[in-house]
Amino acid sequence: MADEDDWIAYCEDGQRRALELGNRGPMRFDANGRLAQDILDAYRENGFYVFEGVLEQAEIDDLTTEFDEVLANAPTEKGGLTDAQGQRTTFPGYYSLSDRSDFEKLGVPWQAATNAIVGLISHPLMMMDSALRVYGHPEILKMVASVHGDDFVPFHESIFHKGVGEGPPTAWHQDGRTHWDEEGRALETPDGQGKRHGFNLSVSWSTCTPENSLWVVPGSHRSWRLHDGGKFPPITERIPEAVPMMLAPGDCGMVNRSSLHGSYSNRSDERRVTMVLGFHNRDSAIGTSTTNVHAFQRPGKIKRITYSREYVEKRSRMIPVAIDARRQRYPHETPYEYQGAYLGKGEWDDQVRAEIAQPGDEYWQRDITL
Repeated sequence: MADEDDWIAYCEDGQRRALELGNRGPMRFDANGRLAQDILDAYRENGFYVFEGVLEQAEIDDLTTEFDEVLANAPTEKGGLTDAQGQRTTFPGYYSLSDRSDFEKLGVPWQAATNAIVGLISHPLMMMDSALRVYGHPEILKMVASVHGDDFVPFHESIFHKGVGEGPPTAWHQDGRTHWDEEGRALETPDGQGKRHGFNLSVSWSTCTPENSLWVVPGSHRSWRLHDGGKFPPITERIPEAVPMMLAPGDCGMVNRSSLHGSYSNRSDERRVTMVLGFHNRDSAIGTSTTNVHAFQRPGKIKRITYSREYVEKRSRMIPVAIDARRQRYPHETPYEYQGAYLGKGEWDDQVRAEIAQPGDEYWQRDITL
């Protein structure tokens, strides 16, 4: 009971401090179509920003319907090929399932009623047309260009799922692994210039409360915790400086990938469903040598790589493809005009649908980890 009281107090204090940061509100743009300067300043100061009311209800409904279908088709155990109804799973290698042993490794109690639970679904752009359309959202892409320039390039996409009362935790971590100096300081400068690790954008079609949401340590994007033998704290540690990134359905939370962030087990009666998509500055990607952890069916593998221009521009094709998919669904909306270079057909049709999911050459084979 004492721990439960402490947890409630921690969440209430975190929520209060989060709302005092001044880093949330609707997307606003200046006369040049760039994100309002006060928004950019707040993002660069805190390492994250919450954009409220980005998606309309009809789009939220499409995302919810398609996601629930994909979730219902998940395998019931690690390595499984059939769902709870005995139907063959369409994308069996793309679900990350957690079981009791995974929770125990993190020092977190196992509370699920089943043998395994879905915590992550990787590469949804080839599973859900609604996800692809969000990827081409004109306001989101205008925001991206404001941060990374008009020739921005992709990063990676996945869907985090924290089921009611059983969602798995995500360990405290910083995603950025390349652009730090020898003293562990970020190469990205306070005005957003320099080499960058990009950002994660959490697109929500659920209610993200302090109990189930991502938590971020404001200002932590300026220094690397792993520098000089350092390590990340365990997720069992309730970092006093951290704040929850609360989201309503249709909100989007932008988090600098250099920020220290993580999430606790979901013990609440609200599920969390957020699609994470992201983008990079082109000059920060091309020519960079690093360890890639995203260009796989699901997390767990790594490879050393140097990003060539061809690699990056083949992956960048997904941006115009998504824009065209969205144009077809929302013909009265003004599409975003992508100005970056890409290779391949930038239109959405059955031929392209097959190409981006071609076994051995799926679009995600060229995801970009920085």
